[in-house]
Formats: sequence, structure tokens, C-alpha cells
Amino acid sequence: MTPKKRDRRPLSVVLAEDNDDHALLIEMALEKVRTRRLEVRRAHDGEEALRLVRELPPDFLLLDLKMPGMTGHEVLEALKNDDLLRGIPVAVLTSSDTDRDIARSYGLGGNHFVTKPESMAELESQLGMLLRNLDELRDIRRGAGSVEPTAMSSIQPYFFQRRGFLAFVAALAVVIALVLYALSRGVLG
Repeated sequence: MTPKKRDRRPLSVVLAEDNDDHALLIEMALEKVRTRRLEVRRAHDGEEALRLVRELPPDFLLLDLKMPGMTGHEVLEALKNDDLLRGIPVAVLTSSDTDRDIARSYGLGGNHFVTKPESMAELESQLGMLLRNLDELRDIRRGAGSVEPTAMSSIQPYFFQRRGFLAFVAALAVVIALVLYALSRGVLG
């Protein structure tokens, strides 16, 4: 297939998102940043996501973690344990920002982890970056198993830097408060 023909083929996406409002915003953002026609099929829960992926494997899966029934991590594990489907790139798009969810998502074979941003502009930026990198992602064949969950998102490095800085500031504030309290009680000085 020549690159020109590949660009004309619609990009097939399965969006696994149980929240209708979030799904609408994600679809609107995808439409705005797309570089070619998109065919988005929506799954309202994990079981439906797996069914849609098995029926017609997409170019990539956008997967929420917190869904009724089968969770996103369970979907990711089932997908990456299937030899026919494990090569499908998976971008976890969720409201969770815990280190545990991030590490587990990468450890199970996820390709990207995106915390749902507060603004539409940020969502568009993150999804635009994801679409631009899709050809690279297609070449990655990752599977579930004994992969050590240590990777962090390259899409949001500022998040981890900011969180570390805020933890430092909070610890410093506690130390200063304790010193001031000790001084006021005559324990120090």
C-alpha cells in the first residue's frame, strides 16, 4: 500500500468510554485535530469494547479505565494476550492520574497514557499528538505478561514535575509550621 493510499483510508478508532459527555468531547476533539477521515465506533463498557475490536480490529483503541463491568485494565490485558489483536495500539484516556494506574497500563502493554485534561484545547493537543504518532505506534507490538510497569507518559511530563514540586513545597510548609510552633512554645531558642 502506498503512503498516498494509506492517507485516503479512513482511520478506524474504537472509543471505549461509558460517560456520554466525555465521549462527545473526545469525538469533537478527534474531529478537530484529524489529518484524515475518522471512523469512530463507541463502546459503552469493557465487554462491548472487546467485542468491537474483535469484530473489526481498529487502527487504535482509546480506552477509559473506569467503566462498568470489565475495567479498562481488564480489557487491555485481554487484548494484549490475544495474538491476533495485541498489535493494536492502545491509548488509555482516563480521569485517573495515579502512578499505579499509569504503571499498570504500561505494564499491560498500553502505548500511551493520557489523563483527561480540564480544557478542550489540552484534549485537542494531546489527541493531535496521538494521531501524529499513530504510524509509529502501529509498529510497536507489545504484549501482556511480565513487563515491569515503570514507564511514564511522554505526553504529560509536566504533570509529574509539577506534582513533585508541589510535594516538596507541602513538606517544606509542614517543617516551617512545626518550627514556628516550637518557637512559640519556647521549645526552641
